[in-house]
Amino acid sequence: MPRLGKFVFSFVLFVIVCYGGLVWFVNHEVEKGFNEAVAGVDGLKVAYDDIWVSITDQTVTLTAVDATLPDGQQMAAKEIVVHAFDERNPVPHFIRAQVKGMQYAPTQMGGALALGSAMFGLERLNGDMYVDYRYDTNANSLTLNNFSFDDQKIGKLELSGTMTDLDLDQFRMEKLVGLRIANAELTFMNRSFFSTFMQRAAETMRIPEAQATEELISELNKQAQMAGNSDNKVAENALLGLKDFVADPGSIVISATPAEPVPYLYLFMGRDVYENMRLMNLTVKAAPAQGVQ
Repeated sequence: MPRLGKFVFSFVLFVIVCYGGLVWFVNHEVEKGFNEAVAGVDGLKVAYDDIWVSITDQTVTLTAVDATLPDGQQMAAKEIVVHAFDERNPVPHFIRAQVKGMQYAPTQMGGALALGSAMFGLERLNGDMYVDYRYDTNANSLTLNNFSFDDQKIGKLELSGTMTDLDLDQFRMEKLVGLRIANAELTFMNRSFFSTFMQRAAETMRIPEAQATEELISELNKQAQMAGNSDNKVAENALLGLKDFVADPGSIVISATPAEPVPYLYLFMGRDVYENMRLMNLTVKAAPAQGVQ
C-alpha cells in the first residue's frame, strides 16, 4: 500500500477510535449526570434499559423506561427522547421532548380526578406524548408551543397557548393567583373517547345512548338560544359549535383569544358561564368524523 494510502487509512482509523471514545465518554457522563439528578429528587425512581446522547444534535434518548413519581404514581414508556432541556434553572425555562409508547393510569390520581377519568373511559392511556414550551424571563410569560397526546384507541389531543404574569425563577403555588391567560387553543381528534363517554353517561341516566345524545344536543341548542337572547353571540356560536361536535364527533377546535390577558381566577369567581365565554372570546369549530384518523 502506498505511503499516502497507509496514512489516510491510519488517519481514518484514528478518527474512528477518537469518535468512539468521545461517544463512550459523553454517554457515560450523561448517564452519570442523569442518575445523580434522579437521586436528588425525593421519591423519584427511574429504571431504564439504555441511555445515550447524539453527538451531532445532543439529543438524549432513554429506552424501556419505568418511573415512579414522587407522589407514588407510576408510568412507563418504550422511549423518551429529550431534544432540548434547560439545565441552568431549577424550573427549566424550556423543554422539547417526546415520549413514545407511554403507559399511564389516570385513576392513580385518586379522588374526583380518578372518578372523572373512569367516567370518560380513561382508566389507562397508551400513546405518544410531545411537549415543547419556552419561558421568557423578560416578559414573565410562558409559551406552550405544543403539548400533544396521541392514543390510537381514544383520540389525539393538542394544546398550545401563552400565559403571562408567571415567575418561574421564584415559583410557588400561591404566586399562581396572578396568572393570566393570553391565548389558548385545544384541538381534539376523536376516536373512541366520545362514544365511550356517552355510553357511560347513558348507563348512569338509565336511558339508551341515542336518547342521551339527543337530550344533550337539545340542551346545547337551548343554552345557545339563551345566550343569543342575552345578546352574547360569542357564547351562542361556541355552544352551537359544541353541539355540532356532539351530533357528529369527529374533531373539535376550541380557541380563546381575549382582547387582553385574562386572570385565570376570573373563571372561578362565580361569573356567568356565558360571560366567561365572551371574556375569553371563545370559538368552537367542529368537523365531521369522516376523514378523522
